[in-house]
Formats: sequence, C-alpha cells, structure tokens
Amino acid sequence: MKKHVILAGILFFGMTFVMAQEQPLKGQSMNGSTGLYSIPSGHIGWENSANLGIDLGYRAVINNSEGIAHIPAITASLFKWVELSLALDLQPEININGKNQKNDDLLLGLKVRMPTNMKNTSSTNIALGVNAQFINLGNDNYNYNAFQPYAAISYMGTFFKMNAETTVVFGKTFYSGGPDNNSDIDFGMGFDLILFPDVFKEAVHWIIDFANFSYSDNSWPNGLLAHTGSAWYRGIVNTGFRIDLSVFPGLNKFKFMVDLVFNDLFDDGQRSFTIGGVFGIPIK
Repeated sequence: MKKHVILAGILFFGMTFVMAQEQPLKGQSMNGSTGLYSIPSGHIGWENSANLGIDLGYRAVINNSEGIAHIPAITASLFKWVELSLALDLQPEININGKNQKNDDLLLGLKVRMPTNMKNTSSTNIALGVNAQFINLGNDNYNYNAFQPYAAISYMGTFFKMNAETTVVFGKTFYSGGPDNNSDIDFGMGFDLILFPDVFKEAVHWIIDFANFSYSDNSWPNGLLAHTGSAWYRGIVNTGFRIDLSVFPGLNKFKFMVDLVFNDLFDDGQRSFTIGGVFGIPIK
C-alpha cells in the first residue's frame, strides 16, 4: 500500500509546475492544523496578516453505518511563524464485550514556518511540525499516545490555467502505551485548485489529498482498538470543496470557510462525509 501511495505522489508532482503569484488559501485541516483535510500544509493560519490570529473550526464526520464524530478545533497563529492547534475528536462509543467504551481523542499540534520565504507566500513554503495525539481518553483498557513529527512543503502553480497549490508531507509516527513502534514512514500529498475564478471569484476550491495516515492515528470511523482507523487498510483519499466566503466584500477582513468532504472515498465501510466550517479573526 505504501509503495502505491508514494508512486501516486510522484505522479502528482507533475500536475503543478508553472509558478503563479496568487496568495494560497490557509484553511484548517481536520485535526486543527493549517492544511488540507488529512495533511498539514507549509503555511500557518495568519502568516502574512497578523502577529496573532485565531481560527475556530467544527466538523462532523458522518458514516452511515457507524455514526457521527464531532470535531471542534482552535488554531492560534503567533508572530507570523508559529502555530498552535487543539482539536477534540468526539467519537461515538464502541460496544466491546457487551460494554460501551469511550472513544474520544485529544489532538494537539505545533508548527513552525521556516524562514525560507517569509515575505512571499506565493512561492515554496516549508514548515516543520509535530502532532501529539492522546487516543481513547478516559478509556483504561485501550488508550495510547501517538506522536508525529513531520515536514510539510507547499508550492504554487497552475493547472489548466487555474491557480493551484501542491503540498507534500513526510513524517514518522511514534507510539507510547499501545502499539509497537515500526519503521513505517508517513507520506501524504494534496492538491488545492481554484475552480473557475472568473465565475466564482476565487471562492470555490477543489481539494484532494491522499496519504498513508489520516487526521489522527485512529480517525473515525474505527473499531476503538489501535490501528482500526480508516487509513490503516489501503491509505486514505479525501476530496471535496472548500468554499472561501472571505473573498466577498464585508467578510474579507476575516476567515470564513465551509468544507464539504468525501472521506476515504475508495473504501467500502470506511467511506464517510464531512461537513464543517472555520471562522478566523486577526487580533493584532
């Protein structure tokens, strides 16, 4: 599976190779960090606009057979180069041996934007980060921790004369109190395309990302036990639309986005739908 993901990523590199000068969209991923859906990007939320900015997000991950997970999140951008994020993954309880077991996760993130391109976000942007995931909080039998350091690289380009940004992520997940550590390498790639800007005024973005990891180590839907989340079978492909309402007058001082996402699109049983939104405000 991992070989297929990496091969697809190499092919995906060729999709955006002509440099453009549009400002990238700095949305929120499902675990709270600035990024696409599963993967973070090389940006922070308010890297050019404010020394302090706050993004508030909420998402509902809807699986027809397993139920709905609710993910509220908050992201803080500091000094235009540091980002802190927090998300609560409130998942339905799972019945094991006749007993309902708690299945909620706490997702924390730290990201630092590298000083390779501080004044021109239209070119290549690099960020180093780490995710700390506390899986199955309040569950004495199945709780464990996962820590994921990573590097994210984002660069602008065009695709069929529409502005786009490609993001590539490399990382490694380490475990404590649960699964054994292994030699697997985390890899993901994503693509953010502005659809028909002459018609939609750069408000409609088509986003696709794919990786051998998801927004958390045991993302919804899962069977509570470690390594039962949707990315553990064949990797995960997410695609959907991000509507950027802040392009319209009256909202352009804020961040206001709506996500409509198909999660794990190619896997029966794991396929889900996510709806959510983000509201952000620059403080100073």
